[in-house]
Amino acid sequence: MNKMERQRYILFKIIQVPHSKLVAFNKKEFLNILWNIIWDYFGMNTASRIGLYLHSLNENFGIIRCSHKTKEIMISALTLLKKIDNQRIIVSPVKTSGILRKVLNAADNLN
Repeated sequence: MNKMERQRYILFKIIQVPHSKLVAFNKKEFLNILWNIIWDYFGMNTASRIGLYLHSLNENFGIIRCSHKTKEIMISALTLLKKIDNQRIIVSPVKTSGILRKVLNAADNLN
């Protein structure tokens, strides 16, 4: 009997440097850059086990779903993200949960 892979949802905050104007990021470009970081730093074997899904993304916050076994790798990959569209950013993980509702509530409380 196969066990279901447990999921983790990671809420992360995007801090844009300098703080001039907030830029909304393209989901596709964000995922491409994130996949490149995962492949470069962790390899193809690890990348195949992540189960990455970008739930939501705006100029301030994002929510990513991944496997419970690769949660730490995903958090490391997020912190390695430094630039999107020649806009310097800092990505800071805020909350991790196995339930999407808890992460969404945490995002609402931070706004």
